[in-house]
Amino acid sequence: MLKEKSKGNSKSLVMIAVAVVILILSRVLPLPEGLSREGMTALAIMIAGLVLWISEAMNMAVTTIALCCMICFLGVLAPKDMFRGFGGSVFFFMVGTMSITTALASTTVPTRMAGAILSWSKNSPLKLVLGFTVGTAVLSSIMSNIPTCALFASLGIAIMKANGDPTPGTSNLGKCLMIGIPAGSVIGGFMTPAGGPTNIVAINALEEIAGIRVTFLDWMIQGYPIGLICAVLFALWICLFYKPEKITDDALAIAKTMVSGSGPLTAREIKCIIVIALMFITWIASTWLPIFNTTVVALFGTCLFMFPGIEVITWQDYVQKGGWDGTFLVGGVGAMAEAALQTGAAKWIIDTTLGGAVSWSPMVICLAVSALICVLHWLCPSGPAVAGLAVAPIIMLAQSANAPITALAIITAYWSGVTFLLPTDAVPMFTYNFRYYSIMDMVKEGWVPSLVFIVFVAFAIPFAMGILGYA
Repeated sequence: MLKEKSKGNSKSLVMIAVAVVILILSRVLPLPEGLSREGMTALAIMIAGLVLWISEAMNMAVTTIALCCMICFLGVLAPKDMFRGFGGSVFFFMVGTMSITTALASTTVPTRMAGAILSWSKNSPLKLVLGFTVGTAVLSSIMSNIPTCALFASLGIAIMKANGDPTPGTSNLGKCLMIGIPAGSVIGGFMTPAGGPTNIVAINALEEIAGIRVTFLDWMIQGYPIGLICAVLFALWICLFYKPEKITDDALAIAKTMVSGSGPLTAREIKCIIVIALMFITWIASTWLPIFNTTVVALFGTCLFMFPGIEVITWQDYVQKGGWDGTFLVGGVGAMAEAALQTGAAKWIIDTTLGGAVSWSPMVICLAVSALICVLHWLCPSGPAVAGLAVAPIIMLAQSANAPITALAIITAYWSGVTFLLPTDAVPMFTYNFRYYSIMDMVKEGWVPSLVFIVFVAFAIPFAMGILGYA
């Protein structure tokens, strides 16, 4: 035990040293043309953050807070500007929506969904994979991606064990389920503004930079059809590619036993559904009544979950199970994005990669941005970091190129949250750890949906937002 702890500490110290070297280099290396010293340091802080987050050298929240302090210590931003970036509406939106995840995860609602999928799929592996992928997407549109993925993955593993308990990596059904579930989860995160922080990053940036207000309802109108199409196509493709084996009657019976016996909804579960429904009704009503700010509604809904007489969750539940590491990550990324914007580093990245885009046609720009952010998310596994870095400069690019501003911001939000090629993002990493598929298994099937959806969202999102009347 002591040896393992010592080995872990040594690895952590090495990764911290790498992060420190990155910061030092940003202060002494020659500056690229068009990039200030503060801008180079801002980019180095974000790269150092990725090194520490991916390697898990320290607790995610501790890492984030330390890096935010470096933004001030290294003179990139004044403390008041750093705090403004950290404590923006995206951070408080995450604080609010954590309660939905905590509340739903403590009910039988996800289990009931899984039971309905099992009853519908019967012995068909195609219908099972399709049901799990789409079901995960629908639930993920109102819950955080990782808890949703965990709920469905636990049942998927139980099905695999009941289906003969194949050695992980030898079952095509296992590959399809364990790749399809996180794919559905990240796709579902795009379907409503409440599905993930990258959506709120795009909505806020559009309003602050371009003066364009995207309503909750309008996001849902384009998000659900596009997300459901992607989820269905992904499930069909992965089953075509890997051809999952059949499910035995015994496995199906065992799985159904796991999700049966919930009985009628309890009073607490009914209250949970009512509170969530009220939050969504109010979010949709904000289309016509802007007083119902999306973030304020999320925070008030959190209080309502704990209100005397309702008490769906307790404050202790919320604190212990709310996922504060990820919330602090979102806040820290907000501060880093503010640094990248104020120092011109974000604009420098877009100018460097898409410098000639001003002369391109709007559709070519949409395709280029769709491909760029897809690739950027492969390289940078933190969706909020990608969105924080890319959304604002892409909006500015769209303004100068007379391209569809709203569509480009939403395309950026889509690919900041969605990835199919590598299990480096936290959501696919969750199921990858069970070893039902290898990295190459994901790469071999993932490049086709990546290419197809790069084109699909580049056409579908501008089309949908054009119909809704957005610039």
